[in-house]
Amino acid sequence: MVLGAGVTFLIANIISLLSIGGLKIDPGTATLFGAIIGLCVVAWQTNRGFQNLIRSQENQSRLERQARLHRYELDRAGTQADEDREKRLLLSGLRAEMVSLHKTAFATAQTHHQFALIYKAMHEHNAPSTMKEWTINGYKTPFYKENISKLGLLGVSLAADVIRVYSMVFDDRKVVWEKAAPNSVVAVAYAAGAVLAYKFNADLYHVCMRIIAVEEGSSDPGTLAETEEKRHSNLPKLEDMVPEKMY
Repeated sequence: MVLGAGVTFLIANIISLLSIGGLKIDPGTATLFGAIIGLCVVAWQTNRGFQNLIRSQENQSRLERQARLHRYELDRAGTQADEDREKRLLLSGLRAEMVSLHKTAFATAQTHHQFALIYKAMHEHNAPSTMKEWTINGYKTPFYKENISKLGLLGVSLAADVIRVYSMVFDDRKVVWEKAAPNSVVAVAYAAGAVLAYKFNADLYHVCMRIIAVEEGSSDPGTLAETEEKRHSNLPKLEDMVPEKMY
C-alpha cells in the first residue's frame, strides 16, 4: 500500500513538473495517466494479495500436515497401548493356565508312574490279569482356546513354544480290551502315559519361565527345541517302568 501511494505521488509530481515546464496535458491524457496509475496500484495490490494468499495456504497446509501427523502419532500410540495391554493380559492368562496344567501333569505323571510299577510287579509275579478298561485323563485349556487368535502378540519365538507345548494337550482317552489285558501291556500303557506327563510338566515349566522373562524383562531361558535334551535328560525313563520280559 505504501509503495502504491509512493508511485502515485511520484507520477503526480512528474505531471506537475511537465505542466510547469510548459507542457500542457489535456484532460484526456491526465485521465489516461490516472487510469494507468490506478491499474498499476490495483495490479500491485492484487499481486500482494495473491502472495499473501499463497503464503496463507502454504501455512495452512503445513499446519494441516502437522495436525495429521500428530493425530497419526496419537492413534499409533493408542493402538500400541492397546496391544501392550492385550499382551500383558494374554501372558498372565497363559501363565496362570500353564501353572494349573503343570500341577495336573505332575499329578498324572506320578499316578501313572506308580500304577506302571504295580502292574510291572504283578507281571513279574505272575498275578492274574484283571484290567479290561484303561483311562488316561486329559487336560482342559479354555483360556488358550479362547485366545489362540492373539498369540501373534507374543512374537514368533514365544508363540511357537506356546503352540508347541499346548499341542500336547488332549481330551480324556479310554482303551477297552475284549478280555483282560496282560499285566505287562497295562504296565506299558501306564508307563507311556507317565513319560508323556513328565515331559509335558517339564515343558510347561520352561514356557512359564519364558513368559516370566518377557513380563519382568529378565533373561530368556531359550526355546523348547534348544533346551529339550537337557530338560528331559533327568526325567524317569520308560524302560524303568516296564518289565524286561513282556511275556
